Amino acid sequence: MTTQTELTLATTTVLRNAQQLTTLSNEGIGLISLDDLIATAIGIHPLVFTQQSALSQQTQQALQQKIDDQYGQQTVALAEYYVAMLTELLVSAARQQGDASLKVQLAGAYSECRRQLLGAELEGVESNPQLGLRGVSFCADANYRPSFALQCEAIKRARATVGGGNIELVVPFVRTFSEAATMIDLLAEQGLCRGANGLKVHMLCSVPANALLADTFIHYFDGFVVDVEQLAQLALGQDFVNPHFNYRVDTQNDAVMQLLKMLLAVIGNTSKDCDIYYSAIEQSPRLQRWLVDHEVTTVIC
Repeated sequence: MTTQTELTLATTTVLRNAQQLTTLSNEGIGLISLDDLIATAIGIHPLVFTQQSALSQQTQQALQQKIDDQYGQQTVALAEYYVAMLTELLVSAARQQGDASLKVQLAGAYSECRRQLLGAELEGVESNPQLGLRGVSFCADANYRPSFALQCEAIKRARATVGGGNIELVVPFVRTFSEAATMIDLLAEQGLCRGANGLKVHMLCSVPANALLADTFIHYFDGFVVDVEQLAQLALGQDFVNPHFNYRVDTQNDAVMQLLKMLLAVIGNTSKDCDIYYSAIEQSPRLQRWLVDHEVTTVIC
């Protein structure tokens, strides 16, 4: 039986791999995860493209074989290989969206997400990756900044190819106002100035501070994308990847609802947008009803 919630709450898709471009139906692309595209379509650790000389001989051979498989025996610079691959994927997605906006989430996942990539030997070991170098701190880190620049080059090329207008950016894991300002400056240094040629920059809200201080954070960005799962994880101190604690996972907790309410209230006083991102929305009927009651009509999943 179809409920009123199912009739009201539409969904858009998170693009995580290139194959989805050929199988998407009419729901559209709500968000592109560059971390996932790099992992699935390229399969090479981002540090490799700027630190190839630090790789073991075995990894360098595997890397060259991977590029040969892609380009044959042509001589292709490693950085150009990376930028060209990302650009092609972004252009394809933007064209599939047509006139609709395409939100591209910058790479910056926690370090454990990159452990299986070719060249992961370059990744440092963190005692608590969930709270380590991720988001803005990842992009701003001296070790990662050159690969961040390559990511920006791919975005610039894609925007130039499709006319720019519909490709927008989403900045993940912004802890403080200082990080928000730093990220806007880093993007500007790479030629991605917020507002220039219609470029919009949104913030991925995944830290409770983003909701508690939303009325100030919003001044740095053109809108919010709320990652409900990560927001719940940090608000409730939950480890979603620990099988021993699955019974405690609750994205419908009242504390999470209150944080969402704060974000929506701030956005309601502006002309900006707030998108809700939650891949398991179908498993959260109470949250669905709550979103509909608060006039949210679409969820990215």
